Amino acid sequence: MSASNTDIMTARLFFNAAFPTIQVLLDDDPALHAKYANYDRTFQFGAKNGGELLCCTMHIKDGKIEVTEGPATKADLTLTFGSVKGMNALLKGGLAVPGIKGKVGLLKDFLPLLLGLKIMTKPNNKLKDKAEKILKIKMSLYMITRALSKYNKLGDPDMVEFCRRQPERIYQFRVDDGDDKDIVACYFRVAEGKSKSGHGVYERRTPFVLFHFFNIDGALKQLGGECEFVEAVENGYVETVGSPEYACYLNDYMAIIQGMMM
Repeated sequence: MSASNTDIMTARLFFNAAFPTIQVLLDDDPALHAKYANYDRTFQFGAKNGGELLCCTMHIKDGKIEVTEGPATKADLTLTFGSVKGMNALLKGGLAVPGIKGKVGLLKDFLPLLLGLKIMTKPNNKLKDKAEKILKIKMSLYMITRALSKYNKLGDPDMVEFCRRQPERIYQFRVDDGDDKDIVACYFRVAEGKSKSGHGVYERRTPFVLFHFFNIDGALKQLGGECEFVEAVENGYVETVGSPEYACYLNDYMAIIQGMMM
């Protein structure tokens, strides 16, 4: 049986928004950085959808990952689930077992990266230190801003209309930690229907909306679902500077995406 449109959209957001954040693990986790510094392997990850295959290719070379939607020309290891719904369930923390082809021994290389994504859903009270807290925030915000852009590009009607009716605008996200500014920074850019995400502070235009988190723990509470956005503002975890109306609109889309992927 073919997957629902929602299941397909969820899978494609994982491929195009969540999996690329593995680069943060490769850059910021010392053990993983060392493990994949001199490495060159290709993985295919996907699921059967009726008579078709919905999948992505992950090529890791010298500490860099390139993720593209679609099958690999030649994969060292292939993981294929029996259904898109089952694959999504695994990615959201459930159980599902894929079929495996290729060099099975490479599972020991692939699984740490796949499991590393789970830090985005790891309870805040289980995070072991400040570095892990920052890693969760960075991966979560990078994933969300990338997913917002992909949600538009993949054709969700409401998101397409939201982006279409706006001139060039920057939605900036910044996380501070006391005097240490911009511990994490990223942005979502829209311009007459087009969209793009990026890392860092966008310098060429003043943000239309700035989501400013004052400290790491406040960011974790809001991103980890311990409080709603309005409550986070009231408690002083985050402030929004700019259009309150569009800040609410964007927060609604962020909630939709988080509901699909987490």
